[in-house]
Amino acid sequence: MIKLVCFIHRRPEMSRESFLHHWQKNHGPLIEAIPELRRLIIRYEQNHRLESDYSRDAGTSRDEADGATIMWFESIREYKAFAAHPLYAEKIAPDELHFMDRTRTLYFFTHEAEKKIGDATTKASAKVKLLALLKRKYELSSQDFHSHWSGPHGDLFRETPALRDQILAYDQNHRPEQDYLRDPSTPWDGLAEQWYASLDAFYAGAGGGPFEEIVVPDEERFMDRESTRFILCEPPHLVFGSD
Repeated sequence: MIKLVCFIHRRPEMSRESFLHHWQKNHGPLIEAIPELRRLIIRYEQNHRLESDYSRDAGTSRDEADGATIMWFESIREYKAFAAHPLYAEKIAPDELHFMDRTRTLYFFTHEAEKKIGDATTKASAKVKLLALLKRKYELSSQDFHSHWSGPHGDLFRETPALRDQILAYDQNHRPEQDYLRDPSTPWDGLAEQWYASLDAFYAGAGGGPFEEIVVPDEERFMDRESTRFILCEPPHLVFGSD
């Protein structure tokens, strides 16, 4: 199984509210209502950025995404069939133009998630979800990045109570080698997903002393930290599929 990760931006003239309404009430149901497309997708979720998270963009040159779509496919073959289907060109692509700035979409494929902390039950109790796009240090190979992220880095969160106790769940989504070959220009190496009970819990974890003392130095070993892009979202809106 593979996952398509898309960080999307709204059209510049649209309000956040109009964008979210169209994405959730029109676009998602449109895909679900077309059997020829629906049967190719295992799961489709939308991650809507919290209104309070937009304050991070103020006074900076960084304009983070308005949300993230994650779609599960059995294989790249099913994705290609979905993207090449005449009904996608006829109905889905035109609808995307109504609410998305497609020139700014960031996307790549990942393996099925590696679950580091938590499960479906702990995720269900979360109020905040972090989605972070990660990029490796330029001198590091993709293999070395994924090995360190999956092993030593993931272990820091599992084995350090001050970090683990703030997180309800933590998944790593690793980019497969075949996707690097598909598009070498895409800079992302993986997607980190973390679920929290509240914004306070997120900031206590990501901004607390243990994170600064333990996690940041380790990130410096394998990540291009300045390139990290992240958004804080509501719990995922499941359009269709199962957990």
